Amino acid sequence: MPLTKYNLNLPPELFAKHGVNVNDDSLAKRVNDRNKRMEKLYNQQNKRNKQKVIWDKSLWASGEISFNFKNWKPNERQNFIKAKDLGNKAFRLAQQMATTGHLNVIMSGDAGVGKTSLALAMLNKLKQANKTVLFVSVIALSQLVADQYEYSDRKNQLRDLKRAMCECDVLLLDDLGADGGSTEKVMSNGYTGARKDVQALMFDVANNRYEGTRKEQNAARKAGVKLSKPVHQTIITTNNLTDELERIYGERTISRLISRDPNHRLAFNDMEDMRTKEGI
Repeated sequence: MPLTKYNLNLPPELFAKHGVNVNDDSLAKRVNDRNKRMEKLYNQQNKRNKQKVIWDKSLWASGEISFNFKNWKPNERQNFIKAKDLGNKAFRLAQQMATTGHLNVIMSGDAGVGKTSLALAMLNKLKQANKTVLFVSVIALSQLVADQYEYSDRKNQLRDLKRAMCECDVLLLDDLGADGGSTEKVMSNGYTGARKDVQALMFDVANNRYEGTRKEQNAARKAGVKLSKPVHQTIITTNNLTDELERIYGERTISRLISRDPNHRLAFNDMEDMRTKEGI
């Protein structure tokens, strides 16, 4: 058996010189086992590198925020039972996303009730499970879309960000709908939604995440397999109702991003504003 790339195809004489019996029947198996271990280590390191590259493209409204499940303290909430239930449900959903996968999660409720906190806790857990994750503030995204026409570096940033949004294992869209205006404006007659370029971007991202990228679809077609949908998972935090989001971004986009399964929806009803305590 020829020695693989990992030992640089060294000549058998060199091994014999150091007391290795190149005619030993078990040598091939030992070499193969070693190569498998090195391949696994290489893939793990490659995954960690990809994780960092994607995470570094995260778009924040006002600086990076860190949060994990240990930081979620129901006993500090007025509605202890509700807070505990939300934390447990988010934890279970993160576990499900890390293993079986193929689901989207939506967290809805008033501003400051902890939606972003728990969503970040889920991202943190998924990152530990070797998933590539990305945080995108929709407010910051809308501003970046506007800035691309004036600044070339913003255009390049948006191009790279869009690719990461389409391809990462788990995308967190924070404050979806915040760029659409007030509820009164959104539900008024004649309302045309968010900026057209933002709507187009959001549909492209939603479609790639649900159906898979063109590359993934072609690979599946050649292999004769069917992609499970959504191919890439999304977590959404929002202050808006689903019908409001449909008016802001379009029904086609929202149907690809938001799950109708009640088990994948976390409603932060009757939760008080905790931003002053958590710094969110």
